[in-house]
Amino acid sequence: MFDKEYSFRGTHADKVVKLTAKFDDKNSIFKRNLDVYMMAPIVGFLYQRRAESNNDGDQKPTKIFPEQLIGNKDDLAFNYRLIMLLDKNYEPELERRIDKAFRLYNTDEAAEDEKLFESYVLGGVDVLYEKIIGNASSAEGYMSNLYDFMEDMDERYNQTIDANRIDELCKLAKR
Repeated sequence: MFDKEYSFRGTHADKVVKLTAKFDDKNSIFKRNLDVYMMAPIVGFLYQRRAESNNDGDQKPTKIFPEQLIGNKDDLAFNYRLIMLLDKNYEPELERRIDKAFRLYNTDEAAEDEKLFESYVLGGVDVLYEKIIGNASSAEGYMSNLYDFMEDMDERYNQTIDANRIDELCKLAKR
């Protein structure tokens, strides 16, 4: 996983292109498709949004080249493992979640887990697009939407994170 070209297709390609496009002479929300790919699964998981790939829309696929993925493999694997560890709805049993995150990672047995991760990536693209691009039509609109999104994330998650839970997750991630 994370060692071959990745393509966003259909409506998700449309959204990624808009998320990485310059909204004025020099600024964009995300610099590269890779940046969207790194953020999207976390956002998808936090918002419990999953989506399937589709071929809808007029946009041709937009890609992330293997060199970029390989160069960021550790961070991408961290995101994957974090989701496998945290998704109690997908796997209620802690030991199985640990297996999925570490022992089964990048094996043939992880095919369904990889599909789950992919669905969070695409769901996260949907959330990022809705929250940041939304109905904005100017630089001020994009910045306002981004600020509102960051405030929403802070209110939803940062205020309720238990430091002991973070320590527990960090210990699991280091296994």
